[in-house]
Amino acid sequence: MALRIQGFTSAQRRAIARGRRIIERRLARLPCPVPQDLCGELRAILFADRPVVDLVYGGDGGGHRTPYARSAGYRILLYRRAMASTSRDTSQLAPVLFHELIHIARGWELDAEAFENAWFTQAEGARPPTRDDWTLFKEQHYRGWWVCLDPRTRRVADYADRLVLTFPPRPR
Repeated sequence: MALRIQGFTSAQRRAIARGRRIIERRLARLPCPVPQDLCGELRAILFADRPVVDLVYGGDGGGHRTPYARSAGYRILLYRRAMASTSRDTSQLAPVLFHELIHIARGWELDAEAFENAWFTQAEGARPPTRDDWTLFKEQHYRGWWVCLDPRTRRVADYADRLVLTFPPRPR
């Protein structure tokens, strides 16, 4: 396993394992067009000996504006708000973890938002891009590593012009 899990309770480890299995199933049956090199990177992270990605528990993060997760290099910091509060709650952990794995695979925010929302529904915990995300998309000229966005239509396509998804209207 290329994910090294640190600082989580046994219940949180089980939730991570469930989220990982969901991601693995979708990787086996792709829900949208996905560039081969991205699939290869995700498979290497999930199944290979290298790279080793540290998945670390960040607790409550110190406030209500704490993100669900952060990543840098080969480290993902998951905060309490990404975890289910009880075993009966649905957790947005799989889409949050997947979003951060896209970043680990060298994806930009547009890539992570696009594939998160193409692979997961909002009911499963995917969140549409925020106003801050849209600002970042604009700063990065509506381009990611694997996808580009038409800001007028909100259509996201890979560089082979295959439709990945169309984002809902931007938040005001």
